[in-house]
Amino acid sequence: MLNVNFEVVISGFTLFYLRNLKTKNTMKLLSKFLLLAVLLTAGVSCSDDDDTTPTQTPPNLVEAAEAAGLTTLLDAVGAVDGLDQTLLNADAITVFAPTNEAFGDALEAFNVNDLNGLVEAIGGVDNLELVLGFHVVPAVAFSTDLAEGEQTFNTLAGQEITVTRTGSEVTVTDANGTVRNVITADVEIENGVVHVIDGVLLPTLPEPELPNLVEAATDAGLTTLLDAVGAVDGLDQTLLNADAITVFAPTNDAFADALDAFNAADLNELVEAIGGVDNLELVLGFHVVPAVAFAEDLNEGAQTFNTLADQELTVTRSGSDVTVTDAAGTTYNVTTADVAIENGVVHVIDGVLLPELPEAVSVVEMTVDNDGASAYFVSAITAGANVTNLNENNSTWTLTVGTRYELSVTGFGPHPFEIRDASGNALLSMSAEGSFEGDAGVNFQTSDDQFDFTLTQELADEIADYICTVHGSMNGQIIVQ
Repeated sequence: MLNVNFEVVISGFTLFYLRNLKTKNTMKLLSKFLLLAVLLTAGVSCSDDDDTTPTQTPPNLVEAAEAAGLTTLLDAVGAVDGLDQTLLNADAITVFAPTNEAFGDALEAFNVNDLNGLVEAIGGVDNLELVLGFHVVPAVAFSTDLAEGEQTFNTLAGQEITVTRTGSEVTVTDANGTVRNVITADVEIENGVVHVIDGVLLPTLPEPELPNLVEAATDAGLTTLLDAVGAVDGLDQTLLNADAITVFAPTNDAFADALDAFNAADLNELVEAIGGVDNLELVLGFHVVPAVAFAEDLNEGAQTFNTLADQELTVTRSGSDVTVTDAAGTTYNVTTADVAIENGVVHVIDGVLLPELPEAVSVVEMTVDNDGASAYFVSAITAGANVTNLNENNSTWTLTVGTRYELSVTGFGPHPFEIRDASGNALLSMSAEGSFEGDAGVNFQTSDDQFDFTLTQELADEIADYICTVHGSMNGQIIVQ
């Protein structure tokens, strides 16, 4: 207003003085007029300066979050190396910023106590970066820019969120379908806008990398179980390569209790006490179900599952408690459930489960010598003195079903040993293919001078004599008791 009036005043005074140039004071009046004009100009200039309002620069994201008290969000961003600078340097961003209370709800949902626990629960810092990126849209969207209803926006996580505007209300929906409310909208920042929300948004997270059985057992300190598995040739690979397994894994204390029960000083003595490595494999297989069963998959009450030992164990669920009962009726507790592994699950238990074990096999060791090419004779025998007379040529042997015989045939080169049926057919032979050589129960083994077999009932029903396959005179009868 002053600038416009100033021109009118100047024009008025000019006209006035021009009309009054008749007096000798004209020059003095003109001088006063010019001074007044300068003063008016100065006054106008000062008035203009006083009315100018400086432009205020919006805060950056970090400053805005600090001002809003979003300390947990700032801590989370700080835990991802370089993320703060990425957001500060972005050309344009819209941030959906969870409150501290929202992060508190997330801690409770994941059953953790702090941000470190939350990071571990969601799968590590890489997944934290994915979660935080899911809260950022690489464009500026004030609430007034949003269309009425639903719209989707791609985020820095490479996944879409759904934003819904209903009048003045705005909500955000995450990958799980959970809806969060915008409680403070349109906080302008230097490269975009922040909307404060009342919950943490979750994207689709990648499946976590699970440990294998050996790694999980190592992490849990189950060293005796690992030693036991390692004592059975190839069992570790069998379990690692299985399509699906549920393992009931005894603790070290559980194995210590088993040592006491079998009066064994260490694992080797325990293996001997239960009947050898084959029975150890049976025991360990009894702890493994060839299917995946987390605790929540179990029915309430008792149910039976077949195991790798081809025997059933009973698993009972009572609410959140799970127990396992072995073939002897002994019940043990699951002390730690649902340890996920890459091909199944492990449940830690407080006892060693025992299947039905086969009767202990008696072993008789015999040395079979030869008298030239005319006869075999037994020169030494252990734990079975009633088998035959010592040093008697082509003596009759009396064998017992269920006993394992380990023969050392000293003249096996020129005099290969063979057991036949009554028709002269080979049942077990050092030089031919006997009909029982593939029988698992007989478990025939021959190498150099060794000739080892277990006398099963099926073999006993057919056995008749022994003979040298080169010299028929080296021959004796076998009877079974």
